[in-house]
Amino acid sequence: MNKWLKITRPINGFMGFFSIYIVGFIAVNVHITKFIIPLTLGAISVFLVTAGGNIINDISDLETDRYNHPDRPLPSGTITKKSAYYLALSFFILGFLISIFISLLISTVVILAELLLVSYEFKTKKLGLPGNITISLLIGMIFLYGGFITDMLSKMILLFFMAFFSNMSREIMKDIEDVKGDIDRITLPKRYGIKNAKIVSAAFVVTTILISFLPYYFHILSIYYLYAVLLDDLLFALTIWYLNANISRGQKISKVAMIWGMMCFLLGGI
Repeated sequence: MNKWLKITRPINGFMGFFSIYIVGFIAVNVHITKFIIPLTLGAISVFLVTAGGNIINDISDLETDRYNHPDRPLPSGTITKKSAYYLALSFFILGFLISIFISLLISTVVILAELLLVSYEFKTKKLGLPGNITISLLIGMIFLYGGFITDMLSKMILLFFMAFFSNMSREIMKDIEDVKGDIDRITLPKRYGIKNAKIVSAAFVVTTILISFLPYYFHILSIYYLYAVLLDDLLFALTIWYLNANISRGQKISKVAMIWGMMCFLLGGI
């Protein structure tokens, strides 16, 4: 793979790109064709911002990547740190400029996402819980972004909270799993202990399950969502058991549950 393409981690970018169309369909169903141009512009901006964020991640992790991922463009020396900074800045600027063609409100959301990405890599990542919150906000913001584009923000707010709570649980699980190796991070399990971190993670799972029926109750999503989310709730419930049994498997199941959760939203949009 070309070094300039490799540093952007395009798979992550394309996942963000297509997620905008999924959120658009959830928001307006068959009327998505009316919003195809702003959704496409939004998808492109998400791809560019995601690519810029991936480059910033490589810059901030350069020293550890010299040992863990020496074949990546920055630690291998095929791309200089200065060039990487310019490339990331270019992606951020392009993502912002494209979003202006949708609306000034959308461009404000893009700037906020870029600020969160940069703050995470150079500040909040090392602070543990603030970093967990930052990543979870970015995950949830994809729904708000799609809601702004389709003028269906009220429909997306509840889905934002579901994505936020479920990802918070998984982020804390990952910190519990990595507690011995996190030397330079003040994570929740390091500061308050593994037992308390497990309680907090479980609380986020329970909250996710409790509010999972609300999109159907408030007629945001259809009966198909309700059928599908029952399986999702079961998967999330399993992660609580795995918090004590096998934390690594628990966070992997949580990831599967989040992916299936997106499918539940998609089915509910029918």
